[in-house]
Amino acid sequence: MPDAPIDLKWNIDLRLAPRAPHVPSDLHGRPVAGNALIWTGDPEKGRSYLQHAHSICRTDTVTSKILGFLELQTMADSAFPHGRRYYTKSGYFRALDDSTINRFIEALATIPSPDTQIELAYLGGAAARVGADETAFGDRSAPFITNLLANWTDPAGDALHVSWVRELFNQLRPAMKPGVYVNFMSGDEQDRVPEAYRERWERIVSVKTHYDPANLFRLNQNVPPRTLAKSLETLNNP
Repeated sequence: MPDAPIDLKWNIDLRLAPRAPHVPSDLHGRPVAGNALIWTGDPEKGRSYLQHAHSICRTDTVTSKILGFLELQTMADSAFPHGRRYYTKSGYFRALDDSTINRFIEALATIPSPDTQIELAYLGGAAARVGADETAFGDRSAPFITNLLANWTDPAGDALHVSWVRELFNQLRPAMKPGVYVNFMSGDEQDRVPEAYRERWERIVSVKTHYDPANLFRLNQNVPPRTLAKSLETLNNP
């Protein structure tokens, strides 16, 4: 991927193969690596890159088609419907060494839900061409990001699924670099919000304090205004 054209995007999902019509029956429930590739340029120019990626996959599991932007943006909606239970933890890697890859693969032996996924994506490309101080977005230097995404239905299973994500994250954490993607954070990670913005944290707190001093917009991975942050600090350190 470091040498790939900017039009190529490649994600890998580690999970248990779903019991779905498009999945060969001999794979149902087995650990698999699902590959999702997107080519955003001229289809003919991208054909050789997609064929190269498809060559490592089982031929009876490969599908491809040309689709519009709206379909691309909504094609995963049905997999994450409102009302299900979700829990995530995420982090960046400078490299994926053998030890890290082994931890990912070993985790599939205890994955508690067929809908839970370990998402891996290569970054770089256009995002890496923007300077770190040009936007509020956090880390642009890491080439790899992972999102541990638990997905289940029964509230009675909350502790099991949440603990699986937390345990795997704690195992992977030493190999991660500082930083987190704010859209891959769960509601119990308020302490990591500054980590999402890194060196831009104080500036974004200043903007928040100026435009939203009462913290009206707070149902999120919250950036508290400076006055509220001081109050919380006082409460936590009486």
